[in-house]
Amino acid sequence: MSFLIGIVSYDEKAFPPHSHACYEVISYVRGSGLLSVSGEEYPVKTGGFAIIPPGAEHHTVYGDDLRSVYISGDFGGVFPIDKAVFLSDTPEGEGLALVNMIYRNRASGEEYIGALCSALTHFLLQNMKMEDPVGVAVRRIVNEITENCHDARLDLAELLNRSGYAEDYIRAQFKRVTGKTPTAFLNGLRIQRACFLIDIYRGNLPLSEIASRCGFEDYPLFSRKFKVLMGVSPRQYKSQREAAYGD
Repeated sequence: MSFLIGIVSYDEKAFPPHSHACYEVISYVRGSGLLSVSGEEYPVKTGGFAIIPPGAEHHTVYGDDLRSVYISGDFGGVFPIDKAVFLSDTPEGEGLALVNMIYRNRASGEEYIGALCSALTHFLLQNMKMEDPVGVAVRRIVNEITENCHDARLDLAELLNRSGYAEDYIRAQFKRVTGKTPTAFLNGLRIQRACFLIDIYRGNLPLSEIASRCGFEDYPLFSRKFKVLMGVSPRQYKSQREAAYGD
């Protein structure tokens, strides 16, 4: 999963209207202003976040010493929104701390940036205030899967049944909201984690141990899932990363 990351200072009073084919998370790191989304204006300020869905036209109509970091990408399709959502950071500034890490490391490897952006996604999902009870249920399932994806004992059927909805119904709603089945979502997180561990440990951790740390007790299954999602086997991916680092 790739991301476009940058920083903008709004020195002019108007910013051209535009839209994206993917989600955009805007984090306001300084100042205040007004953001227009789909013709409606919203106040924004330091410590605020705006999550803009694909296709929504938006632009800053006013900025008073306003500065923001933008992160554009598909974010795994996990944001259960069809219109802009605005959030505030925690009192401890956890969200801005994550954004600053992402911006400072924007030139790092795709796996590392992906891991940081996954952490930001999880933070934003935790802090969303969704009125739709089904959306809330899906968000809770997303959070639980994200937190426990490394655990081979994670039982998706049990997790779905704890939502209070019929399993088939909540599976369908999960796919509607995220664009993926719960199983595909879980496997994607596990393989992303595997890429991250391979990149970090390189030759110092056996692939079988990496598979285990990512929730796969069966190495052949891990290898098959990895190749489906990454286009190469774990061993080939590891060799590519070692070559890239000159190991």
